[in-house]
Amino acid sequence: MSTDLTTTLIMAAVSAVLQALGYFVPFLRKPAGVLLLVWMAAALPILFFRNIPAEGVLLFYILSALCGLIFSFGGKKT
Repeated sequence: MSTDLTTTLIMAAVSAVLQALGYFVPFLRKPAGVLLLVWMAAALPILFFRNIPAEGVLLFYILSALCGLIFSFGGKKT
């Protein structure tokens, strides 16, 4: 596995963990949401300076969005 793909998958895993924290731990919902927003904004410069190709950047954002859809599929927990 190439280092570009490994970097992309590790960064997507961090994004998924932050989303899972916000979903499963109720008192961390807002802090995890803010941290996730900062992480998603910081990911683009990180990927740029690591010379990840555009396909890797797109893969990161697609995987992050897919995790977000999975966690929000059922709607708000009651």
